[in-house]
This record gives sequence, C-alpha cells and structure tokens, in this order.
Amino acid sequence: MQYRHMKEYLKENKIYIFVNTAVLLFLSAFLISEDISIVQVVTIDIITSGLFIGCIIYHYEKRNKYHKKIEKILEGLDEKFLLTDIIEFSQNMEDRFYYGVLRECNKAMLDEIYKGKKERLEYKEYIEQWLHEIKNPLSTIKLICENERSKITTKILIELTRINNYMEQVLYYARSADVEKDYMIKEIQLAKSVSRALVKNKQLLIENRTNVIMEKCTHSVLTDEKWLEFIITQIINNSLQYKSGVSLELEIYSTDSNEGVEFIIQDNGIGILQSDLPRVFEKGYTGKNGRSNNNSTGLGLYLCKKLCNKLGVDIYIESQTGQGTKVILVFQKGKVLEMQG
Repeated sequence: MQYRHMKEYLKENKIYIFVNTAVLLFLSAFLISEDISIVQVVTIDIITSGLFIGCIIYHYEKRNKYHKKIEKILEGLDEKFLLTDIIEFSQNMEDRFYYGVLRECNKAMLDEIYKGKKERLEYKEYIEQWLHEIKNPLSTIKLICENERSKITTKILIELTRINNYMEQVLYYARSADVEKDYMIKEIQLAKSVSRALVKNKQLLIENRTNVIMEKCTHSVLTDEKWLEFIITQIINNSLQYKSGVSLELEIYSTDSNEGVEFIIQDNGIGILQSDLPRVFEKGYTGKNGRSNNNSTGLGLYLCKKLCNKLGVDIYIESQTGQGTKVILVFQKGKVLEMQG
C-alpha cells in the first residue's frame, strides 16, 4: 500500500521532476543570456534544486507515514470493512475523493450483506415453520399405521421414519450456523441418548435385522442432549445405509482415554475406501459408496462434523473396505469448559 522505495515515488512523480528540471534549465539559460555570472547562476540552481528536493523528500515521508498508519490500523482490525469508520483521512483533496469513494462502496457492501442475511433468515424461518407444520399430518399417518398393523402399514412406518430423519437433517442444517444460541451443556448419560436414537429408528433397525450391542456404554459426558442424539442418529443411519449382507451389527460403547471419554459406534458394514476417508466430512461428498447409493446426500457426516466442532467434541472415522466402520467421538473436558466460557 505505502511507497516501498523512493524509486517508486520518483517514478510516479516523474512528470513534475521533468517539468521542474526543464524550467530550471530554461531559467539558467535566460540568466546567462542576460550576462549574469556563471557562479551566480550555479548558486541559484543549487538553491532551487535543494528546495525542490527537500519538498520531494518531505512529501514522500509524509505520504509514507500516512500509508503506514493506515496499514497498521488495518492489520489490527478483525472486521476490515470498519476501516473507513476509524481512519483519520488526509486533508489532501485526492485522499478525500478516494475516502468518499470507499465510504460509498463500503455502505453498498454492508447493505448487500444485510439484505442477504435478512433473506437467509426469512428462508430459515420458513423452513422451520414448514417442518413444524408437516409434522402434524405425518404424526397422524403414523398413528393410523400403528393402530392398523399390517405388512403395508409396517412399510409405511419405515418410510415415515426415513422422512422424519430427512426432515430432522434439514432442520439441523438450517440451525447449524446458530448452534451457540440453541444449546444447553449438562451431564448426559450416553446410554440414554443412544436408547432414544434407537427407539426413534426402531422400524429401520428391525427392517435391517440389526443386532445392537451396548453393554459397555456406561459413561456420562458434558454436552447438549438433543444435538448429541442427532449426531448419533446420523451415524446409525449411515451404518444402515451401507450395511453388508442381510443383517447389521452395531457395537456401541464408551471408554476412558488420555484425552477424555471416547464414545464409539462400530458396524460390520461395507466400509469406506481409504481414498475417501480424508473427505468424508466434506459437504456433499458421498465417495464411491455414495455414488452407487441413490439415497446418499453427503450431508449426514458433514453436519456431524460441524456440530461436533461447535460443541467442542472431536470426531474421527476408522474404516476398511469389507470390514466395517468405526466412528469415534472424543469428549474433552478442556474443550467443553472452553465452550462454556
């Protein structure tokens, strides 16, 4: 931003230097033609050149100091767009012009940001309202199917579970940006959260002949209950989606580690390719397995990672093709305390 070298400044002002030099030469020639002694002409040239060079150096230092001041302020700002509200602009006419341009551009940018935020908020509120309204007819359908049990109604209940899971995914995706405004940290028994997630998906679990083993899930952790249940549900749904063979086996347990409490959900599914593992948490990434499965959205694990980051929970995945997948959630006391602070 500022002039890095005097050479740059001189290059920028070369027209003024050229004009001054030409005028000085013309003046010297005129004085000599008027029989002024060479000594006097040289003295006049030295004084005039000295004054001009002094002005050049003074102006360079003044501008350079001003530029450095602006850069220092800018580096200390987290929100760079506030610069025009903080800096003291120079009285230079050109500076005032550019300052005015920056103010107008900044105002236009902030107006666009506000407009975009308002539209996103309205869209989010619409989605949340629509999801709330659609739950009523779905609950009615579920009640009818549970009272009139048959093969057909059982299939309908299974599809209703899938619909509810997709709706929940949309709701949590809409709220994920503002999770800090909608969480309550308290002590949660992992076994209870897992049980509620299993009950919510019981129709899908029964359909896939799922064998759940959770004898060693005995720890309690500090986190938000409903966000944790959503994360567990997404992991279980992934296991159901990518099972191998006729039945699915889920081993769910917790253990102490040096970092805190590890909560693990392990399945015997088809596994994940090693080349896909580094990208499983990317938004919309489905990998090779997902491309062969039309129901894959690439949002489940992305949301799990995003919510875990917000809640101060580390999440890892270990997997080998044909040998199943292990999802590990690490609840670190330090991170929970940091988030509460």
